Amino acid sequence: MKKLFWAVLAVVLMLTTAGCVSPDIEGMEITNTDGTKTVIPEGAERIVLLNSNAGEILYLLGEADRVVGISQSIANNAEQAKMYPNAQIVGAWNEPDVEYLISMGADVVLAYANAKPKNAEVLAASRIPVVYVDCTKPETMVSDIKEMGKLVGKEALAAEIADFYTEVMDEVHAASMLASTHHTIYAESYTAWYGQGTDTGMGQMISWTFGQNIMQDAGAKKLSDEWVVTANPEIIVKLVNTMDNAEEVMQEIESRRGFDRVSAVEDGKVWLIRNDLTYGPRACAAAVALFEMQYPGIKFDRTPEGVLAEFNERFGTKFETENITYPAL
Repeated sequence: MKKLFWAVLAVVLMLTTAGCVSPDIEGMEITNTDGTKTVIPEGAERIVLLNSNAGEILYLLGEADRVVGISQSIANNAEQAKMYPNAQIVGAWNEPDVEYLISMGADVVLAYANAKPKNAEVLAASRIPVVYVDCTKPETMVSDIKEMGKLVGKEALAAEIADFYTEVMDEVHAASMLASTHHTIYAESYTAWYGQGTDTGMGQMISWTFGQNIMQDAGAKKLSDEWVVTANPEIIVKLVNTMDNAEEVMQEIESRRGFDRVSAVEDGKVWLIRNDLTYGPRACAAAVALFEMQYPGIKFDRTPEGVLAEFNERFGTKFETENITYPAL
């Protein structure tokens, strides 16, 4: 049966490419993060998530029940997986099982625009529309939130979420402008030595708070220990998937070769932060945390915990409001 499926799908793909089969779908047009358009069926009820950040917005919109499939990486994250208790695992975030998506009657797939699935052409041939909405970077967060609201018919609520996100981010930006001194920062992915460049979500938040990212390249890439030590960052922020082994991770960072000479280690300005808070709509809470790391002397009325608590109060969510950073701010 699998051989037959792939043979038929190959023919469909060939015909679609040749223009013999129209890929057009009657319905609603969604603007993807990269500016392209995707047409989805009106009232799409069966959603598959390859993008956890887009899924988080569905959760905020009260539409998580529409999610029938999630990627393995979402399933592996306890905070994210509990949002979609009825969803089935559909494979990797960058290569879902298309045959399974067809069998479950998926109406739409939500994926990343900046890292499209390896089998995107097969998905296109299956006629399952894919919406590429990142929901990861401050510069496109508001528009992404509003497109997600359009997708599920919750435009007004999406505007409220976008307004709250903007309110917090603007307050952080204004308070950061009051600082007379700005610090150099090394932001590291959950993978050791992978720095967060200027156009990543974390990189954009560093710029938003007037921090000086030691990595001026775009994207995330592996750096050498010698390069980081020579850059001598004043603050180190390490993204982690869980705080369960926070002390162990902190010890590993501080014991790296040459780090005893790095200002951030010498001055006790190394923090771990939960990765799931640095992207998506909750990233405004991470922006508050990043502000507190840099400018403890500036009075600011918000805390990361308070921002998450306000999310829960305003939108009826159950986000964890503790274990945001290690050590706590």
